[in-house]
Amino acid sequence: MFELGVLVSALIDGLSYAMMIFLISIGLIIIFGLMDVFNLAHGAFFGFGAYLFIQFFLTTGDYILSLLIASVAGAVFGYIVERLLIRPLYGKPMLQLLMTMGLMILLFTLFQVVWPAGLYFPEVNNRILSGVYSILGVNIRIYKFVIIIGGVITFIILDIIFVRTRFGAMLRAGTENRELAYAFGINIDKLFSIAFILGSFLAFFGGAFVAPITHATLEVPTTFTLLAFVVPVIGGMKSYRGGFYASLIIGIIDRLVAYYFTWLSFAIDLLIMIIVLIIRPEGLFGGAE
Repeated sequence: MFELGVLVSALIDGLSYAMMIFLISIGLIIIFGLMDVFNLAHGAFFGFGAYLFIQFFLTTGDYILSLLIASVAGAVFGYIVERLLIRPLYGKPMLQLLMTMGLMILLFTLFQVVWPAGLYFPEVNNRILSGVYSILGVNIRIYKFVIIIGGVITFIILDIIFVRTRFGAMLRAGTENRELAYAFGINIDKLFSIAFILGSFLAFFGGAFVAPITHATLEVPTTFTLLAFVVPVIGGMKSYRGGFYASLIIGIIDRLVAYYFTWLSFAIDLLIMIIVLIIRPEGLFGGAE
C-alpha cells in the first residue's frame, strides 16, 4: 500500500499542486494586503488566463507567445477592472464584495457561453509539455516539474521585488501604515492601481502556466477560487511568504491524503484552515514580515 514509487509520485504531485495554489493565491494576497480589497472574482481571473492560453495555443501552436498574450491580457484586464469597478468603491468593503461577486458570476457565464465544452490542452510532440518521466516505476508528467520550478522562481522574483526595490518598499509602507505613506508623498492611488494590475497579471499568468495540466473548464476557477482564500487564512492575510509556505503545506498534505483517501482530498484543506483559525487566527505567518 505504501510503495516508495507511489510516495515519491505523491510528493511531486504535492509540490506541483502547491505551486499551482501559490500562483493563484499570491495575487489575492498582494491585492488584499495593500488595498484591503477582497476580490471574489480572483479565481475567475485564474480560469480566464487558462482559457485564453489554450485558445491562443490552439490557434498559434506557440507556447511562449500564448503564455505572454494571456499574461498581458491579465494586466490590461486588471487595469480596466480597478479603474472602472474597484476604484469608486475604495473604503466600501461590502460594496466591493458585491461588485467582485457580480464580476465572478459574469465571467463564469462568459466561460459557459464562449467555451461551453471547455478547452483542453492537446497532446503535442514536445517532451516537456506532454512527455512523462518514470521514477521507481511510476510515470510522472514532466510539465509538473516545470510548474514546481516556475512557482519557486516566481516566489524568488517577488521576494526580490518586495524586499530589495523602491517599489517594494512603497508597497510595504502602504500596507503597514497608509497615512504615514501619504505623509511621505507616496501616491497611494497609483500604488493601489499597480498592485491590482500585478495581482491580476499573476492570476492570469498562473492560470495560463498550469493549463497544460489543469486544462480550462469551469471546475478550474471553481476549485481554485476556494483554495485562493484558504491559503491566505492559513499563511496570513498580508504575508506573501506565508502564502508560499501555506501553499506547500496544503499542496503536499492534500496530495498525500488524496493518494490513499481520495474522498478526503479537499476536506483536509478545510480542516487545516479550521485548526489554524482556532490556534492562530492571524495565520501561521501573520505579522512575521
